Amino acid sequence: MRLFVLSGLLLAVFQTGVWAAANSTETETPPLCGINCIEQEVLKSTCDATNATCICTNVELTETISLCVTANCTVREALLVQSYSKHSCGAPSRDRSTMVWVIGVVFLVLGIISFCLRVMARIFLGTHTWGADDWVMLLAVLMMIPLNSISFPISRMLGKDIWNVHPDDITDFLYLFFWDELLYLGALPVTKISILLFYLKIFPAKTTRIACWVFIGLNVGYFIAFELVSIFQCSPIEGAWRAWDKEFPAKCNNINMQGWMAAVFNIVLDLGTLILPMPELWALSLSLRKKVQIILIVTIVSIVRLQSLASYATTHNVTQDYVEVGYWSTIEVPVGIICACMPSIRSLFSQVFPKVFGSTQRSTPPYTNLSNQSKPLSNPSRGSKMPTQQAIRVDTNFSVRSKHRDDSSTVELTTMEHSHEHRRPSSETKRPTTPSESV
Repeated sequence: MRLFVLSGLLLAVFQTGVWAAANSTETETPPLCGINCIEQEVLKSTCDATNATCICTNVELTETISLCVTANCTVREALLVQSYSKHSCGAPSRDRSTMVWVIGVVFLVLGIISFCLRVMARIFLGTHTWGADDWVMLLAVLMMIPLNSISFPISRMLGKDIWNVHPDDITDFLYLFFWDELLYLGALPVTKISILLFYLKIFPAKTTRIACWVFIGLNVGYFIAFELVSIFQCSPIEGAWRAWDKEFPAKCNNINMQGWMAAVFNIVLDLGTLILPMPELWALSLSLRKKVQIILIVTIVSIVRLQSLASYATTHNVTQDYVEVGYWSTIEVPVGIICACMPSIRSLFSQVFPKVFGSTQRSTPPYTNLSNQSKPLSNPSRGSKMPTQQAIRVDTNFSVRSKHRDDSSTVELTTMEHSHEHRRPSSETKRPTTPSESV
């Protein structure tokens, strides 16, 4: 990892009084290798040894001192020199650690609440509505909980400048980040698999179902590939969090390239999962504005997430520059879970508050008994047990459509039954019906 190449390390101060003032603070005295570099390079520069302002603001001098320290000091010593020079020159100290854990906790709570409402919907509508998509979503939630919970202990380091973090804490930070990365790369495809299994419940078209299974396979492949790549990113494995100071012998892959590949493939799978049901959803009475909005939402999120990876594994200030990568990870996974749970949440609310959300259940279905076995129709007025009409088999294809206006913010989706047998409808109920099982 190139986070050890420290640019802009030293903003030196040489006045005797300034050195004494600096030493009176809590900042540790810099190692001898750093002091020698400062003295050597300042004497070569245009700055006077008594001019602290010139020494602190001269970019060229800073670069030459940085090169000297990198060549003559260890990484841990270089951090001490950098910390001393930053404090001596009055550089502001940034701390975004509170934001890190607050975002993680807030979205953790929202994700758990969404899944609990999904479970309540299944209980309310009947345990038979619990399916494979719910089991897979449970797995995603079990990954989300430790992923977002890590935000609290990692905030002790993440959000602060690396020169203000104790070297041993940097090792702890990278160890937590290692597990955070594994949970993140696992939760993303698992969430998408749950969504694809949900598609299989509501879309009957053969081409759509085949595409769903293909994307499920791709997500499984993504899960296996990037979990293995991340686990074995360094040899030995503990080099991922111990080799940062170059004192632990390890050989690591190109972490930056690995991060970008994982991000790009994930975005492709995100877009594929979004576009997959579009042929069927396009037939809905949605306005063009709403269809464009759906695509723009995913596009914007993808761009923002890629931007946060710009400094991934190349930054010199890892504990500060990884803040965006960290909190976007703790946002993206819960938001995916929330979106996947929304259809079930609406089904629950439509039952509890039918006047507000509407109901997906038909109050008096025209077919009171649907069965895979054809039964004869009897004539109750004559008490006869002999059929008066022959039973018929009907293959009915249902299309997904909205019952609401074009500008409605919701579209009801129900589980599709591809074929079944039923009695011949009476003259009052000759229209096709939508299966009553809520999703």
